[in-house]
Amino acid sequence: MAFYRRAFLYLWRKRGKSLLLLLIFLFVNTMILSTNIILHAAEDTKADMQEKTKSKVVCEIAESGAQITAQDLEQIARLPHVISVNRLGEDYAFLSNAVPLTASGSEEDENWMVKLSSFDELEYDSPFVDRPYKLTEGDFLTADSKNSAIVHADFAEKNGLAVGDEIGVEINGGKSISLTITGLYRAGNERKQDEDTLAVHRIENQVFIDNTAYTELFGEDDFYKVAVYTDAPEYLETLSEDLQTLLGDKTSMKGSDALYRQMKAPLDQITKVVELMLILTFVTGTVVISLLLCMWTRTRQKEMAVFISMGERKIKIFLQAILESVTLFLISGMASCGLGIYAAGWLQKMLVSSSSDQISLQISLQAQDMAVLLAIGGAVVLIAVFLAVFPILKTSPREILSRMEG
Repeated sequence: MAFYRRAFLYLWRKRGKSLLLLLIFLFVNTMILSTNIILHAAEDTKADMQEKTKSKVVCEIAESGAQITAQDLEQIARLPHVISVNRLGEDYAFLSNAVPLTASGSEEDENWMVKLSSFDELEYDSPFVDRPYKLTEGDFLTADSKNSAIVHADFAEKNGLAVGDEIGVEINGGKSISLTITGLYRAGNERKQDEDTLAVHRIENQVFIDNTAYTELFGEDDFYKVAVYTDAPEYLETLSEDLQTLLGDKTSMKGSDALYRQMKAPLDQITKVVELMLILTFVTGTVVISLLLCMWTRTRQKEMAVFISMGERKIKIFLQAILESVTLFLISGMASCGLGIYAAGWLQKMLVSSSSDQISLQISLQAQDMAVLLAIGGAVVLIAVFLAVFPILKTSPREILSRMEG
């Protein structure tokens, strides 16, 4: 009789033992699958988190008269792991169809000028992030904005302006440009200013513009600060060193990845706990299944010895034992797919709730999880069957039979 037929007949004949082994395999497979689902969900969350936490290196001019040039920006954009650059410019201009707010009676030019602050992305690296500036109407400036401006609500009220209107600005030398107002803002601390503060230094006269308008007025070599964003916060220090080498001593560097480190800490803790659970599952499963198979194999010593004495090759005896366990393993593996997702969800609630509300793992069963289950579970089966059957196969049939008869 072929060894594979004997394997299936034995499983049917020993239904009680087969069911017990099946349940053990089901538990081991469910734990392997659920822990691996958590692990790959943690990896996906970490990769997504690296970009969303907006980790960056801020490069600011440290030497008087120095500038960050267009050539510098091109080289920065080519550095590894750089995903975007937010250019910051600042200069002064006159208004052609409006007047600045001022309580000072000074006749200096600065009392008739406004401060232009430019950004690729106004929502980041601006007073709207680290100061109490609030956008009260309209939208933030983005990299796609062209000849747009956001002005103070009091400035707009004094000049009878609203969102959609245009203001003209002019710099020394006669170059001018018309800007469309796309938003209004307030700072919250306007009343704390001295009355004799010149117009150009008053909060109400700060006009935020896009970099398309800024470069048209002042050129591409007039930025005083850039924020370099990366998708690899773990290499932030290396990026800082590369930027320092590129820009030299004319700039100072400041890395910012506090949010990433804050969110990464509980995620690393979850990963370590789940990895430990996976290792314990592998070791415990191997030990328990090996012991169970060893006990059952002892009751089959005579059967195996008889087969070998009748000319059956030892490799077929081993393959029969492997096939019996593999059959139960595959059945339990299919059943564990549904249980694995449920167990992973339970583990997620238990681990995430005890670590951080900021972590949200997306639980899903993927092909790679099944591959890991087959690899780890297959290793458990091979090791357990080998440990159970090898001592019998290396012993001669005569010795086994004589020992049992005695």
